[in-house]
Amino acid sequence: MLIKRLQRLSEHGDTIVEVLISIAVLSLILGGAFVTMNNNLQSTRDAQERGNALKLVESQIEQIKNLAASDPDALFAASVPSSFCISSAGAVVASTNAACAVDAAGTANTVEPVFHLVVTRSGNTFTVRDTWAKLGEFTQNNVEMKYRAYE
Repeated sequence: MLIKRLQRLSEHGDTIVEVLISIAVLSLILGGAFVTMNNNLQSTRDAQERGNALKLVESQIEQIKNLAASDPDALFAASVPSSFCISSAGAVVASTNAACAVDAAGTANTVEPVFHLVVTRSGNTFTVRDTWAKLGEFTQNNVEMKYRAYE
């Protein structure tokens, strides 16, 4: 009987302090992993939005090229608004028009993120700007490109 009692006293198990320390270490590791994954997700979303905006700006420049070659008056006439965009139908419309607020596919839409296209002309140089609000934030992002067209 005395031997069994001595054996029980020599057995060691995990104390509550050891268990709490291991839980704390595990929580720190999992918390760090969560923060890293959340930052990666945000960076991926930002890159996707910027890529979509760049495609929309490039599309506007292509439409400017086509209009400059086929119908220069649509771009260079005195009646053209000072800031405009080219709608999906190929018409030059004022930048305040709903057709200038588009989704990632380039169709007029109000679902976030909304990309606002604005083209301004100074002589033969066209500046195409696309602005949008970052998802979940109140900051504005933008992409801007310039194109020189000849009449």
